[in-house]
Amino acid sequence: MRARAVLAVSLGALTVVASLATSFVQTSNHARAQDLARIQREWEMAAAANAQMRATVSAHVWGVPNEELDVLRAKARRPARKGSP
Repeated sequence: MRARAVLAVSLGALTVVASLATSFVQTSNHARAQDLARIQREWEMAAAANAQMRATVSAHVWGVPNEELDVLRAKARRPARKGSP
């Protein structure tokens, strides 16, 4: 009878420890996801600024046609290569 009580208490304690560990991991994952989202936004802003500066510099080079800033629109306007599927 005493062994059952010890087993039940130890299993209950292990359940509490596992739930606390899970909540700690979830909290740290949430914080890391917020940091990643911030870094991604900063990277996208830097990439947009670089594209804008590249277009500005290219616009001042004689003989070089100006390129579209919107990459998707520029790809849609390019003619398809012969022989490509």
